[in-house]
Amino acid sequence: MKARLLALLVVLSMVAGAQPVVAEQVIGQPEISLSVQDNRISPGERSTLRIAVSNDGSLRKGGPAALEERVKSARGVTVDVLEEQIDAPIAVKSGSVTLGTLPDGAVGTAAFQLETGESLAPGTYRIPVEVTYSVTRSADFEETASPPGYTDVSYADSFRRTTTTVTLVVDREARFEIVADDANAVIAGDTGTLQFDLQNVGSETARKATVSLTARTGDLYFGEPTQPRKNRSVFVEELAPGESEPISVQIGATTGISPGSYPIAVDVTYETPDGVAETSDTLSTGVRVEPERTFDVRDISTSSFRVDEDEATVRATVVNTGDAPARNVVVRTQGPGPLQATAPEAAVGDLGPGESAEMRFTFAVPADAEPGSISLSFAVEYENADGDLRRLDEPIRRAVSLDPERDAFEVVDVETSVSAGGEGTLAVTVRYDGDRPVSNANAKVFVNDPLSSADDGAFLGSFEPGETRTAEFSVTAAGSAMAKAYPASIEIRYDDASGNSKLADGLQFGVPVGESAGGLPLGYVGAGVGVLVLAGGVFVWQRQRG
Repeated sequence: MKARLLALLVVLSMVAGAQPVVAEQVIGQPEISLSVQDNRISPGERSTLRIAVSNDGSLRKGGPAALEERVKSARGVTVDVLEEQIDAPIAVKSGSVTLGTLPDGAVGTAAFQLETGESLAPGTYRIPVEVTYSVTRSADFEETASPPGYTDVSYADSFRRTTTTVTLVVDREARFEIVADDANAVIAGDTGTLQFDLQNVGSETARKATVSLTARTGDLYFGEPTQPRKNRSVFVEELAPGESEPISVQIGATTGISPGSYPIAVDVTYETPDGVAETSDTLSTGVRVEPERTFDVRDISTSSFRVDEDEATVRATVVNTGDAPARNVVVRTQGPGPLQATAPEAAVGDLGPGESAEMRFTFAVPADAEPGSISLSFAVEYENADGDLRRLDEPIRRAVSLDPERDAFEVVDVETSVSAGGEGTLAVTVRYDGDRPVSNANAKVFVNDPLSSADDGAFLGSFEPGETRTAEFSVTAAGSAMAKAYPASIEIRYDDASGNSKLADGLQFGVPVGESAGGLPLGYVGAGVGVLVLAGGVFVWQRQRG
């Protein structure tokens, strides 16, 4: 009997050792909640949904602080937006967000990129969000007298998956879109038109709207080149949902801008039907800048371009070397110093890219001008597609040669019949070397001893270019003249094609004098006759006295 009792005690002792008694236990759980601070979204936009994940843990039975913290914490927290359960045109463009451990009282933020469709109607939308995390339901331990005051801790862990919702709101509002084509272009150094349709794609009417346009580069401006502005505003009285308003402004580009496309910022400030002031998100449109218009002056030639010439002519060709047409092209020329352009302007009409036109200019070159190489400037102006007058910033310069002065007349032949001690005819043939007809030509001859002329003038009349006329004069040669040519000159006064009186003087030539024809010279004969007359008179006087 004693042996059986002893065996029973041994068995009970073994059972008691296999299942130790739990002295203490901590029980609690995390409490996860979601919130969205800015829950307003708009159709047709990209936005960020920021979900605040908060843990407000609870405790059913306390114990050591570290164990309490354990049972109230959420570990490995992961947040997902369940796009497939959203019954609206809302797309989630980012994946799961892992926040890690959220202790009691902690807040984590999970950010998701959303993209809304244009058809998203105003209203309230509940967005399903799934949160997964690990928890410790309880922590068992035995108390000890020494720190930390407990030992033999065991945890009861589990995994939780919860789905909740956050609310997003789509308000009734005006929203805007820009509808533009590729026609928005401007040529560098010119102005053009920027135009587009402003469309209200929202759900509310915009009233008293101000459409503000801003050029994003300093080489673009609004308005005329003389008064450029970086901003331009257009007023729209009212724009209901679905309506469009055409916007058209003048835009210009400087000559220094590079060809390409440049952005224009568009902001709309308006009032809601309730009178609340609102401002749209910044919209953007663009303008294409094309290469500036360029011209060249080629094939320069001159005619009668010389000193002391009233009708000096310059001919040249102007070429449109740019990529854009130019309307009503006019070229003006100017010479240096005393040169005066009497026909300084050439209107050549419209010039397309690569097209050219011939030009003609005339100058009055004074007698004191210096011959040699000179520079002529050619200023080009034209009209753009809108009929606005434009000019090249700098004139085109080309070098030409100014020739020395040339006599209008030239002595081409001289004939005489005069001999020493006699009188004869001097015939001087002159040729007109000018380019245009002249009239009322009168010649005057100048001779020196031993020649003289009592009839030194002759009328020649009109000349055509290259035509010759002969002027005849009566000339006497002294008896002492030798048989040789004596210097003389002739001047011709005439009226040019414009009726101005001109003088061609200093035309030198030689007058050949022949030998005496024979017998006593007339001087000796006259002296002899005088002596005989004197002798006869003395004889008569003496007889009368006797």
